[in-house]
Amino acid sequence: MEKEIISSRQFMIITLLFSIGTAILILPASVASEAKQDAWIAAIIGVVLSLPIIKLFVAFGNTTSTLTFVEANEKILGRFFGKFTSIGFILIALLSAGELLYFIGIFMKTEVMPETPTIAFAFLFSIIIIYAAFLGIEVFARSAEILFPIFILIFIFFVVCISPSIKIENLLPIMETPKKSIFFSMILFISLFSFPLVILLMIFPSAVNVQKSAQKGFYIGAIIGGIVLVTIITLSILVLGPANTASRTFPSYSLAQRISIGNFLQRIEVIMAAMWIISIYIRTFMYFYASVVGIAQLFKIKNHRPLIFPLGMIILGISQIVHPNIIHSDIYNRDIWPIFSFVVMVFLPLVLLIVAKIRKINGNQGNNTKSNCSTQNESGSNNGNATQGADSNNNDNSSQSNSSNNAGNTTQNASNSSNVNSTQSDTSNNSRNATQGESSSNNDISTQSDTSNNSGNASQGESSSNNDNPTQSDNSSNNDNPSPSKSDYASSNTTQNDSDTGNTPNSDKNKESPES
Repeated sequence: MEKEIISSRQFMIITLLFSIGTAILILPASVASEAKQDAWIAAIIGVVLSLPIIKLFVAFGNTTSTLTFVEANEKILGRFFGKFTSIGFILIALLSAGELLYFIGIFMKTEVMPETPTIAFAFLFSIIIIYAAFLGIEVFARSAEILFPIFILIFIFFVVCISPSIKIENLLPIMETPKKSIFFSMILFISLFSFPLVILLMIFPSAVNVQKSAQKGFYIGAIIGGIVLVTIITLSILVLGPANTASRTFPSYSLAQRISIGNFLQRIEVIMAAMWIISIYIRTFMYFYASVVGIAQLFKIKNHRPLIFPLGMIILGISQIVHPNIIHSDIYNRDIWPIFSFVVMVFLPLVLLIVAKIRKINGNQGNNTKSNCSTQNESGSNNGNATQGADSNNNDNSSQSNSSNNAGNTTQNASNSSNVNSTQSDTSNNSRNATQGESSSNNDISTQSDTSNNSGNASQGESSSNNDNPTQSDNSSNNDNPSPSKSDYASSNTTQNDSDTGNTPNSDKNKESPES
């Protein structure tokens, strides 16, 4: 499966918009039904208590920094139990993606186009999600960067326009709600706000370029998203009142309908719908992407794209059967979802983190090396005679050793070995002891070391040497047969292998530098 990388800034934006998601539309009614006028207090406490949960996710991500959540399950719990827990995680992601398509359809049918069936809206939105999944997480992250400033501008405009309708007396009396009701509303807030953030472990930190910045982005995005939700809940109570907020299906949309500036700027509740569509797009995509990639990793499928369209049709079907009506949806989100999400999204990562610490499992094991390991050890000494050895090891076990000695005369030994991965080392030394080395390596596992020494003339290339009496020996071998090592020594006579020889220093053949 190809590796896709996003920036830490993009991850922060995804975290912010994902944490808002559907909560911006349905959470004010759920919290206000329990905590009444103190719903804003429960929301603030919920944001604060969400920070330890995010800390848990960050700690788990750091423990298995090169693995996704599905891969970490199998690595920590083993093949059987790891696949079992991964299936539960994938199912909740797939179910949640279908449920969000249901919310899109029911919202558009209830508030915007009553005559249109819900499946039409769900189908159109599923096309967007499927297409985004085909393009990949990098393109999705760029789209989130584009949508983020639009979301912020609409939110600021919404707050400014609704501010004249605020009634402070709707918050009174403060702290009159029983603590039990505040506790339940706080749990409900956390279950819709911070529990789903575990889905981001499918891209954090394995798909983020800078891990430390991504950790900060996790906290910053969640905190800003919490502030947005607290603001929406507080405005709903201040404008609509606690009773009216609790009775509405989509209180924040009804809140936007109250905007009226000078009897001129009215009926602009579509801006609230735009905010919600942006945030629900981010959350739906992440649920769907986590399920697609999770299934591919669960069954060791290298390319996840063939799974996108079938799973897209599955979530479209789920959206039509997950809730028969809006009342069933409210009961599910209030009574079942907090327990279900806690087990899969909080308790499971906590158990995995504890087991990983006990077993001393680190996701970096076996992944700290480069794409193909290569080590090189070179040693050289010159004292009248020059000797140099170069050893290179790679995954295809090709090795090479070169040595050259000079004592007034030049000896050159070059050996080349070729395989799937090639290693070449050329060495030439002279009595003046001037050494120059250049080495370069890349992921194609080719290692090349060039060393050239000259006594009066500087020669550059793979290898070249000039002296009064040139001596050259060439060896080439393949990994099929081990290469022997040849050495030639000359003190006053001129010897040359595989080339012409001449004792005259001014001969034309001595003017040209031999190349190996």
